[in-house]
Amino acid sequence: MQHRDPTQSLSTSMIQREPPQTDWKPSRRHFILSLVGTAGASGASSAFPGYQTKVRVLDPTSNLRVGMVGTAGHTGLILDALTEIPGAWLAAYAFKDAKGLPADAANMGYVDGYSADVGWVKTHKQFRGETKIYETYQEMFSKEKLDVVGICLPYFMNADACIAAAVHGVHIMSEKPMATELEQLERLRRSVDQGGVCISALLEMRLSPGIRTVRAAIAEGAIGEPVMATAQKSYKFGEARPWFYKSRTTFGGTIPWIGIHAIDFVLYATGLKVNKIAAFHGNKAHRDYPGVEDEAGILLSLSNGGSAVVTLDYLRPETAPSHGDDRLRVVGSKGVLEMRGGLVELMTSDAPPHQLQLLPQRSIFGDFVRFLRGLGPAVISQAELFEVHRICLLARQAADEKRIIAI
Repeated sequence: MQHRDPTQSLSTSMIQREPPQTDWKPSRRHFILSLVGTAGASGASSAFPGYQTKVRVLDPTSNLRVGMVGTAGHTGLILDALTEIPGAWLAAYAFKDAKGLPADAANMGYVDGYSADVGWVKTHKQFRGETKIYETYQEMFSKEKLDVVGICLPYFMNADACIAAAVHGVHIMSEKPMATELEQLERLRRSVDQGGVCISALLEMRLSPGIRTVRAAIAEGAIGEPVMATAQKSYKFGEARPWFYKSRTTFGGTIPWIGIHAIDFVLYATGLKVNKIAAFHGNKAHRDYPGVEDEAGILLSLSNGGSAVVTLDYLRPETAPSHGDDRLRVVGSKGVLEMRGGLVELMTSDAPPHQLQLLPQRSIFGDFVRFLRGLGPAVISQAELFEVHRICLLARQAADEKRIIAI
């Protein structure tokens, strides 16, 4: 019997198994069949594993009423995706939390940009004449019947806004971090479960061509068992950052903000889990923003006995050709995969270094909506979502306390 060398025709086999991107329109029958399987014996939704309560499946044949809260973070990952989602439209937009801001927000440089934000939304291509504008998300949730909402507030405010959405039965796509404290994260978990809604976060690197290709190659067995990974997130800081970067309380820390991407794509690509964390971080070059660590190093002990190292920095020179420099290197028992500069290289003992054909980019919000409509699995499960947030908050704690923390 002849065995296929896993490095032979690897990219072709991956592309052949890629879910087809078709213009197929779901039927009313498909929606009804998806509802049949939603209630298990315990009342849990079998269509949404990991949820303890029955979850409302969205009708793929109906319009999708999308709300937005805030303008901090990657709003474009949600708004720009609406054009490609059948029936999706921007029904409402809110900007503030009715509870207000910390007393020292003005001292941190906060300037009320409400009018400018409203003006920006009204000129956005997704704005319609029937799109409603609200000053606070509390008012929006009380008056609008939404299917899903995007939350992009200053990071310390995301958890409360997500909880409010869950209370009103609205599915949630949050900027990360969804919570900046472990207690917030647990409250959010309970609220999502009790509200019978689904939540996801803008961990879009899972669906980037490089990470998707590395993950597929590892699943093919191209490098054998993954035993070590190194990941990098390096960014330009720019001339200034938003006011809430000034304080750890309002910013949350660099590990939860950008480290979450690197930790998540290490775990996603390798399929491994974390059992111990050590970390260090500091602010060496941006003393005007004491809430931001401009360098961090994280060491992870992995579930198969391997290890991973993640480095983060806000020290990328302004002369660099790109804003960010993301890298991933995975060493396996039979070879090495390396993602750098948007390309993926494979090297094994049987084949010299060669580039793999990249899988296409996919939309994180589009993927979430397909999941909500019962048309496929989510790229990140409920358990994975909360776990990677917990890992990041514990990594921040490990760095603060200079100790190793077991998961």
